[in-house]
Amino acid sequence: MRDKGRSDRWTKKAKSEGYAARSVFKLEEIQRRERVLPKKGMVLDLGCSPGSWSQYVYRNSGKRVHLVGLDIKAVDDYLGTFVHGSVFKVGMDRLLEALGGYATVVLSDMAPNTQGDRFTDHVRQIELASAALRIARGVLRPGGDFVAKVFDGEDAQPYVDSVRQHFHKVRRIRPEVTRRQSVEFFVVGRGFREASRIVSDPDETPS
Repeated sequence: MRDKGRSDRWTKKAKSEGYAARSVFKLEEIQRRERVLPKKGMVLDLGCSPGSWSQYVYRNSGKRVHLVGLDIKAVDDYLGTFVHGSVFKVGMDRLLEALGGYATVVLSDMAPNTQGDRFTDHVRQIELASAALRIARGVLRPGGDFVAKVFDGEDAQPYVDSVRQHFHKVRRIRPEVTRRQSVEFFVVGRGFREASRIVSDPDETPS
């Protein structure tokens, strides 16, 4: 019962502050602890629907960042450039063109439509997080930052270790707003290594 009340508190707070979802406070805490969001530059928000993370980035920067959002769901009145597509199909060139250069930070709050089987949900979520990391390696500027949601499970630590190969500093964060029963946490990668850049891009498949 306490957890439900906690959830309601964050949901009401998000609504009162004009955000599309309570998940905004996860990013707010990550920003408070790690300062990953720039005051200017280019930000790529993967799985941006319903838009609360992009809203927070935009407000936090004083409306000075160039936002690009990618999602399989359309987002009305997006605050930047919206790309309609899948992280598994979109081409790097398409994202770099939308960004207008290399990104300062890549964010991913993506999660699958859960099926109720913890292992299956974990595997599918790791696939999304891995796609986010691949994209980050193609579009981040040297020294850029990366934030991705992960569902805990047997493949979680290997995923965190894979992020460590490409960033100078990596940590796990479980924000306060996360529901008690949730297995999610966030991987924060700071300082992208230029040597990790992906320079080849597979053929883009129409979404």
